[in-house]
Amino acid sequence: MDLSLFFELETSDLSETGVKRTFDQCVEQVMLADRLGYRAVWFTEHHFLPGFSYSSSPELVLAHLAARTQNIRLGHGIVLLPFRINHPLRVAERIATLDLLSNGRVEFGGGRAISESELSAFGVDPDDTRPQWEESLRILPKMWTQESFEYESPSLKIPERQVVPKPVQKPHPPMWVACTQPATLEFAGSHGLGVLGFGIGQGQSNEYVRLYRDRIRNCTPIGSSINNKFALLTFTLCCDTDEEALAIQGPNFKMYNEAVRNLFAPWIDGKPPRSYEFFMKYWVETQYMTQSVPMSEIVKAGGACIGSPETCLNVLKYLSDAGVDEALLFMQLYTTPHDKIMRSIELIADKVMPKLGPPGVRK
Repeated sequence: MDLSLFFELETSDLSETGVKRTFDQCVEQVMLADRLGYRAVWFTEHHFLPGFSYSSSPELVLAHLAARTQNIRLGHGIVLLPFRINHPLRVAERIATLDLLSNGRVEFGGGRAISESELSAFGVDPDDTRPQWEESLRILPKMWTQESFEYESPSLKIPERQVVPKPVQKPHPPMWVACTQPATLEFAGSHGLGVLGFGIGQGQSNEYVRLYRDRIRNCTPIGSSINNKFALLTFTLCCDTDEEALAIQGPNFKMYNEAVRNLFAPWIDGKPPRSYEFFMKYWVETQYMTQSVPMSEIVKAGGACIGSPETCLNVLKYLSDAGVDEALLFMQLYTTPHDKIMRSIELIADKVMPKLGPPGVRK
């Protein structure tokens, strides 16, 4: 199984100094992961969420990291694909440019946004996000591979243009999609796209991986190649002892879930759009458990990779045995100290990664 880092750029220090420190420390963490052999670093895209995420321009952070690293893959996971947030032409241009600057290290992930505050600020109708997300995914590979491109649909018209530059990776960078519910897992599998599993829970990894594998065996690819990888967001901190890791990251795990509850409040307390109903219902049902069950029990059940190297190895082996190809290790939460994250990156590389063995090819 591959191990990667995942960032939303969170901090409990909302001062300008605190935010700047978060960015600076993130760069140090990624540079260390690059030296120690982590596969990739992934940045999501969020807007207007102080404290929760300062990753509003991940393409700029990734371009900076392209110049500061040598080998680590650069995951844009995810680009928000509603047209009013990111027009497909601009997505194609930015991803190809990043691929050039990084000499072909880009991983592209697409999603549709999952909070009312972000969608309403850009004037996006929630009911439009699913069709626009799908439409962007279908046309982006054509922009990257065709000498000239033109397109017309009821929602989007693009006159014939040469979309430049073209990416270094041929036919194009690997394509992934954010998956928060079975319907998107089925879409990913049916269309040959990799899965970025966000919010679906490690406990459901067996069931969801099986669903995905069943679909991708007979897929009709959207892109010019198939990406059959299943990656899963995994809350993580590795320390010398379980007690130290739980004391540091346990409160952050709970704080994160409470913040997500506030983020979803307009749809949880009101009526969610139809295509978001499943995830809102699922999240409400699981929130009680995450807030009431002791953190040590959540870890034992494989719900978080927080503990000693031995504990973290057991959790990651559980995910690997379930068929997960890549764990997106989410370490930088609100108050997690920088030195503890650096130590965690080192411990996992030294004591966990070698025992997981080389990543296999799943079918």
